[in-house]
Amino acid sequence: MRSQIMFALVVSAFGIGAAAAQTADDLTELRGEWHRAGAGFACKVPVKRQLTPQEIEAGVLSRACQHLGPFVIGQDAQVVRAALGPPHKTLPQPNGASALIYFLEQQGAYPYLVVTVLKSRVVALQVTGPAAAKGYSFNHLDLGATTEALVQAFGQPGHFEPSEEKDTELWTYPPWPFSFEVRGGHVSSIRVSEP
Repeated sequence: MRSQIMFALVVSAFGIGAAAAQTADDLTELRGEWHRAGAGFACKVPVKRQLTPQEIEAGVLSRACQHLGPFVIGQDAQVVRAALGPPHKTLPQPNGASALIYFLEQQGAYPYLVVTVLKSRVVALQVTGPAAAKGYSFNHLDLGATTEALVQAFGQPGHFEPSEEKDTELWTYPPWPFSFEVRGGHVSSIRVSEP
């Protein structure tokens, strides 16, 4: 259990014990969901077969709940570039990282995606805008969702603070690797990062 994050497997009855090997690409496509587990969260990952200890140790399960839309934390940045093309903007970040900014519908307008890359790996994903960005939900929560929907899905945040954005609050759930910005009673930004 890395960075105090608890991972749980929800194994379907189909294919349990199957000996067929999966490729690394198949394993990165595992998608889990965060669920409340007492005061914290568990990443529940449905699988169609029993995973080997090597697959679990390889950190595959730790990434299953780190998807934002089609992308996942830890992924090679070339996957993002292949899907979206060159970024519309690139901004330097601390520690040698870069923020790749992609406008998802119209250049220079909401919604936009920020992909933070360090040493050719995606270390953070953030989508921002006043309304849902098609294909960029996190744990079935979209931009524009009400604070009631956010609380229903994730509970009350562990910490509130003003965001850098005017009239916006930052909701965090330390030590969990996701956060939300809320403006006018609606989710205006979703961020997922490395634990």
